[in-house]
Amino acid sequence: MPGAGQIYYERQGDGDPLLLVTGFAISAAVFEPVLDLYTEHFDCILYDHRGSARSLGGSSPRSMGGLADDAAGLLAALGVERAHVYGVSMGGMVAQEIALRHPQRVDRLVLGCTSAGGLRAARPGFRELAALVGEPDLRAAALFSPEFRRAHPERVRRLVAPFRAHPTPRAGVVAQMAASALHDTCSRLARIAAPTLVLHGECDQLVPVRNARTLAERIPGAELAMVPGAGHAYALERPQVALDLLLRFMTRTREEAHVAPNR
Repeated sequence: MPGAGQIYYERQGDGDPLLLVTGFAISAAVFEPVLDLYTEHFDCILYDHRGSARSLGGSSPRSMGGLADDAAGLLAALGVERAHVYGVSMGGMVAQEIALRHPQRVDRLVLGCTSAGGLRAARPGFRELAALVGEPDLRAAALFSPEFRRAHPERVRRLVAPFRAHPTPRAGVVAQMAASALHDTCSRLARIAAPTLVLHGECDQLVPVRNARTLAERIPGAELAMVPGAGHAYALERPQVALDLLLRFMTRTREEAHVAPNR
């Protein structure tokens, strides 16, 4: 369903609004294999970045700040004052900027398999980066743990398929590459006020685990949760574990917010 200007979005489920922010040069279709788990608990808002996948009405922003402004604009157009914001991979970089530039829009913040960027960020190797735009088998190697690929080859093929859906034009790919290269929130992370969960796959080769620790250390009160044995696409590889970690975080922070005024 196109809407909210040039942004393609979908909205499914009931409960608190949950904005799902997808990653580099891919559509929100990557959430589809596990979306039913989340729509049982949340009003899920999924969208494709401007200039990417199905949002082809305008040029793609060349900064995470521009992508974050698009996300905040989408929430405003939908009449959603505040939402939980869950960004994965490059989407986690966008989510950081949403929390920094539009804090009034963010209820809870979830940063999945992502990085603060900057000179101190732990980078993937050339092989992992090349795999993102390579053949399905190479892409699977970058996204999932070796154990999961060996044990579930057919499931891996099904999970990789949405990453190839709705290709992003070259101009959008280049713009998002520039935004990713320039991303650096390290000096600003202490300004994030939203309760924050940092989620990461224990065996992530694309975004090394050290990046998750940096985020958790620098964001005030942030909680770090590792998905055991999972790779970069931990939410697809171990969907129930990832969801349970998210729900526990939501429950705990909700209870803390309820108790805080009486302290």
